Amino acid sequence: MELRHLKTFKFAAEYLNFTKAAQKLNFTQPAVTVQIQTLEQELNQELFIRIGKKNFLTPAGEILKTYTDQLFSIVEEIESSFTELSNSYGNVTIAAGESYCANYFPYVISEYLKLYPHVQIKLISCKRDEIIKGIESNKYDIGIISGELSKNGMTNIVIAEDDMVLVVSKDLYAKYPEDQLLTKFPLIKYQADGYFETMMSKYLRQSKLSSQNVIEIGSLEGIKKAVLNNIGVGLGISVCIKKEISNGDLVPILVTENKVKVKTSIITLKEKENVVTIQSFINVIQKIWNSISTME
Repeated sequence: MELRHLKTFKFAAEYLNFTKAAQKLNFTQPAVTVQIQTLEQELNQELFIRIGKKNFLTPAGEILKTYTDQLFSIVEEIESSFTELSNSYGNVTIAAGESYCANYFPYVISEYLKLYPHVQIKLISCKRDEIIKGIESNKYDIGIISGELSKNGMTNIVIAEDDMVLVVSKDLYAKYPEDQLLTKFPLIKYQADGYFETMMSKYLRQSKLSSQNVIEIGSLEGIKKAVLNNIGVGLGISVCIKKEISNGDLVPILVTENKVKVKTSIITLKEKENVVTIQSFINVIQKIWNSISTME
């Protein structure tokens, strides 16, 4: 059955007059008749009966009318939802770590605004605990955090798993053997609590690193720049330094065969899941997040 035939039947059943149905659909009356006949042949059922000068629905026609009314009610809901989506207005506030803001959201926001140009977007850079508190208090609509969060009333969607990696600049790698790099130079690591600190500690335990000096920096971007400036050996996430590793500016040092993966998640309040602007923004993040590292 074709939807256009069912739509023609809907109006013919509503008016019980093929001429009025044709006027409503901007068809000719013979075109309506042909479509109804085609539908009757497909269903092997007579849908209308003419008594005197009036049309009436047969029992089969009554059954089909019940279903077409339901069907087109759903179609109208679909059309209304897409209209609402394409004409979305409003505000979305996103909170994420500094590296996510710098490396990911220029692409995410650009892609989102192509689809929904009327939405006002606010991007806040802050730490994981602040993001979680802000989502809970309704200060932020969407949060991007390292790790996962399991809390009542909140939704967690894992969007990435990236390897933790130890790197050094190509200049230092060319001058010193690996054992000296790991003892002579400081270890540069992220200044973090909670999940990220746990994952770094796990990596360091597995690699049995014992650097005499540790430098903590509160930004993954800052760690990358420090390593590129030959300050020391950096502990970071592969996706954040993929470009520098690929072009040879940074060199990975393999200190453990066991990979430590760092998860990245979207968090939001469950009660906001069906807000059009928020859900559409989450959909865009999910769609392009893992391809962003290859865009530059």
